[in-house]
Amino acid sequence: MDTLILDLLDPEEARTPPMAMKDYSDEFKADAVALYESTPGATYKDIAADLGINRATLRE
Repeated sequence: MDTLILDLLDPEEARTPPMAMKDYSDEFKADAVALYESTPGATYKDIAADLGINRATLRE
């Protein structure tokens, strides 16, 4: 690997393991979708932030 690229990496970031995929229950998923659908003017970003999940997770 190119040493120039390695020099640019933050040593702390290099030691941080990737985030694990979370497994949400079917009930949580249904409640999240219901909350989004029942909130006028809601965005994925707003609802996801309220639930503490990623916007893309909610969109899926």
